[in-house]
Amino acid sequence: MIQLLGAALLVAGCGGLGMAAVSRLDGRVRDLRELSAGLEILQRELGWRLAPLPKALEAAAGGAKGRAARFFEFCARGAGDLDGTPFQHLWQEGLTQCALRLNREDGELLEQLGPVLGRYDGDSQRQAVEGVLVGLHSQQAQAEEDRRRLGRVYGVLGITAGLFLTIMLI
Repeated sequence: MIQLLGAALLVAGCGGLGMAAVSRLDGRVRDLRELSAGLEILQRELGWRLAPLPKALEAAAGGAKGRAARFFEFCARGAGDLDGTPFQHLWQEGLTQCALRLNREDGELLEQLGPVLGRYDGDSQRQAVEGVLVGLHSQQAQAEEDRRRLGRVYGVLGITAGLFLTIMLI
């Protein structure tokens, strides 16, 4: 009886590891989607309404959800009282502190906005955001493909590894 319980727990544990990997893939897709939504709002606010950067970031936070909304809120709060610190440092700090589930390429793409936001005219900022949005949409499509392709593999691999270990230990 104890062996059967141990085998079930081993299979469940390995299956859980596989599902955790699937969850990371889902999280990246979700964060990229929400960042894109927020950046689209930021683009409109900066380029067409010519809103000040803190207000534009607040609007972006209102249009995003989850971790992306926290990122935009963090940047909006900090943009209001920079005290001589370049916005670029705040943007970089937000990317690291808000625990966005991004890969290295996603982060590098977003880092390009830090030096531009708040420094140039509205049209230049809008164009910079537009360029990053194009890259983010490409990264999002790749993330969705990875999720579709690798998601099943990770789930099945977790269960299979649990079954294999169970057979080896019995």
